[in-house]
Amino acid sequence: MSQKFLLVLDDIWPIANRKWEELNALLRHGLEGSVILVTTRFKNVSDLVTSNNCKPIKLEGLDEEIFWDFFVHCAFGQECPESYPQLQGIGKNIASRLCRSPLAAKTLGRLLNMELTVRHWETIEKSELWELPHQESEILPALQLSYLYLPQELKRCFAFCSMFLKDYSFEDVIIGIWVSEGFVALAPGEKMRPEDMGIRYLNDLRSRFLFQTDPKLPDQNRYVMHDLIHDMAQSVSADECLLLQDLSSQNNGGMLHTVRHMSVEVADESLEREIRGVRDLNKLHSLRFGAKLKVEITWFSKLSNILFLSLKGCRLVKLPESIGDLHSLRYLDISHSRVQELPEKFWQLYNLQVVDATRSSLKAISNDVTKLINLPHLALPKGCSPKLTDICGLGNLSHLRKLEHFTVGKGNGRKIGELKGMNQLSGKLTIRNIQNVESKEEAAAARLVDKKHLQELVLLWRWRPVSRAVTSENGVVEGLCPPPRIQRLKIANFEGDSFSPSWFKPESLPTLRSLELDGCHGLTSLSIPSFRSLKQLKLTDLGIETLSTFAHSIGGDRTMQHESSSISSSNIGIAFLRGLTSIRLSHCQKLRNVDQLLSPEYVPSIKSIWITHCPSLVSIPTESFGGFDHLQDLKIMWCNNLACERAIVLPPSLRRLHMGRSGDLDKSFPACLQNRNLTSLIALRLESCSNMESIPIGTNLQLKYLHLGFCSELSSIRGSEALSSMQYAYVLNCSKLLEVEQPFTRDLLTKEEKDEYNRFSCPANTRPRRRDIVEELIKRDFYGV
Repeated sequence: MSQKFLLVLDDIWPIANRKWEELNALLRHGLEGSVILVTTRFKNVSDLVTSNNCKPIKLEGLDEEIFWDFFVHCAFGQECPESYPQLQGIGKNIASRLCRSPLAAKTLGRLLNMELTVRHWETIEKSELWELPHQESEILPALQLSYLYLPQELKRCFAFCSMFLKDYSFEDVIIGIWVSEGFVALAPGEKMRPEDMGIRYLNDLRSRFLFQTDPKLPDQNRYVMHDLIHDMAQSVSADECLLLQDLSSQNNGGMLHTVRHMSVEVADESLEREIRGVRDLNKLHSLRFGAKLKVEITWFSKLSNILFLSLKGCRLVKLPESIGDLHSLRYLDISHSRVQELPEKFWQLYNLQVVDATRSSLKAISNDVTKLINLPHLALPKGCSPKLTDICGLGNLSHLRKLEHFTVGKGNGRKIGELKGMNQLSGKLTIRNIQNVESKEEAAAARLVDKKHLQELVLLWRWRPVSRAVTSENGVVEGLCPPPRIQRLKIANFEGDSFSPSWFKPESLPTLRSLELDGCHGLTSLSIPSFRSLKQLKLTDLGIETLSTFAHSIGGDRTMQHESSSISSSNIGIAFLRGLTSIRLSHCQKLRNVDQLLSPEYVPSIKSIWITHCPSLVSIPTESFGGFDHLQDLKIMWCNNLACERAIVLPPSLRRLHMGRSGDLDKSFPACLQNRNLTSLIALRLESCSNMESIPIGTNLQLKYLHLGFCSELSSIRGSEALSSMQYAYVLNCSKLLEVEQPFTRDLLTKEEKDEYNRFSCPANTRPRRRDIVEELIKRDFYGV
């Protein structure tokens, strides 16, 4: 390695001298000035890696005063410490035992904060755990105290996690494992689902700092245990949990007498022989292979009491028939494995609660999957055939939580009534081919209203060249009443002439946040009541001709008809969609007027307006836009017949503007951009604006992004130097614009590399304030002591 390098080896655990020498030999050829930085909490590692010309630096705890401030914050929270003088004295004694470790302060501080009483704090202060020997870490007693005060159900969940390797990144699937093990307890009469209670357990453990957000994956709901927390978990679970990392060094047969949960992190060729010789396999409740298992399995029949079995990543192509004998099995993980098929007896495991085959090589599932009547969670790879949604008789899986979509057929076992008892479905449900539903009664048989865990519902009709009776379509949609707590609703290719089922009202859908109608060509009128929670409205490819009927029906009497395009506010009602922040109108070929909808009185919170591909649109309220105090995005494209008598007025809040191919609208330029209050505008895109002659770039505008294309009359942008301050600029086919050579491109959007030293170092001769350090400690998760 004939280069200069910086190599950081963080948190090194004890290793053999030979292995360190082998690594060191590879690194000796670096150029002068190369550096190897090693961190460890083991003195023998420090002695091993320290060379003659350097000395180890022992990191002490926090500054004593800073540590006390931080401990007080963790222990008292929002309460005033001065109000508890006795507790402060006890707290001083406890804090003195924590070696000024922020991890210990957070963990034990959270425990103290649970009860601000002298009795509680003295019990912790006088605990016998402080007197126990602690070779590896002086703060281990403090961590063990946090475990001691856990509720019994949390103790089991926490201790179980010791069977995973240190630094293992836990996902939410750990909740399903806890449930399958019977660790999640529900009180009699409790209506909450076990997995929802499991989420509470996980959040409780996180609040006690026994789990922390994975710093490598902060945005993916992944969690890790600090190494010392993991040590503590292993110490309290040693009798029941075994993490097997080295076959040669452990007497497995004797060790398994009390063990109920085992994780195997080796894929040694002798694994089959070693495990087959274990006496107490029948006592195991959990068996997990963390390494990629290669050998054939002949001992499955011994796992008579197994609840959780993980073969994740294993290289077996087929599971043995004996897996069908594991009648207690509740959770099977074969994700990322090479398993291609499941034995016939597998479909007799009626107690299964989770089958995870994501990203596996599984090619097919049997129609007998419908026999797994207690199965809530089934995750299959993309290439698996047939898809679950294509299997007849899905209604038997009444406990199923996730269903990608349901395709309505006409034969027995395929009608929409199969959904009747599937009331545990959560998240999103898409129902396809609703044109196969014949009547309101048949639609109502699905009992969508009872599926209270759904958040999103998509109802899809398949487009047909010949429509059936309008009355039949209206009746079917009447029977498809969504659950009351639905948040997102999409209707596509509905063939009725109006969308006005009795359930389409605020009282029935109080939490509706997003509404989308797409491809409903037959609609000539539309009623959108005053949904208070509605944030997003998207209307695409509808048959509405004018906004008079549309606008009136929004707030007026559905039974009334108005031919006039002028409608008074008394008919509509003020601020009928007070919470609406986004409107999308596109491909509404017959729509002519949107004046009544786009009024600050009716949509006062609007932030984004897009109107595209509406060729019949002749009018928009150009002066009203200035009254939208929160508008940030405005896009008007491909509305060729717009006739605007007055220039558009833009609000100071506007950040992004995109216009083009929209009739006379471009005559508003440059006047609309000369507003001195238009200081928030950072992105401007103008295309095919044939009436625009100039734009005032470089005056009061603070543009960062500019796109100009095919503006045939544009002759001035106030000088090419105006483009030099932009992060992105693109100019193309503006034939009269001679100020810049075309095509012109300036692209600085890629993030530049930053000097790591300057990024994290403090200015010279500057010492951070004590208060600033404490505030930073409060924000952080601690992965070092």
